[in-house]
Amino acid sequence: METYQTWVRLFELQRYYSWIVDRFHISTRMYQRQTYGKEYDFRWLEERLDALGFRLVFCTRTRESFVSARAERLKVSGNPKQYDDLSLFIKEQEILRSLVGQSRLQTFELDITDDNIPRAVDSIADWMERTNGLWAK
Repeated sequence: METYQTWVRLFELQRYYSWIVDRFHISTRMYQRQTYGKEYDFRWLEERLDALGFRLVFCTRTRESFVSARAERLKVSGNPKQYDDLSLFIKEQEILRSLVGQSRLQTFELDITDDNIPRAVDSIADWMERTNGLWAK
């Protein structure tokens, strides 16, 4: 928790910076739940992130597309064995979806099954503009 307190304080001190934070507290909640059966309350963190105007973008893909995504990932993976059981990734996506659904942050779920990065970037930017996420609160 101290690490998250440090990060959010940094965000508060640098409130006019643009931040992209990958796999933050939602991933931690999932990991702790799956690995140790623990549930951590991050409401305090989300309240502070929300006050700063943070948004949550949840990138997903269809169940069927994990096979092709695996093929691409194997080209750059240092640990290809971790991709042997794709059902783990499918299960994680469903857990993450549930946790994202509990978040107080404005959320955009984006299906990236087509691997079209320019479309994804445009979709996120458009959503950020529509929700006033491009300007500080």
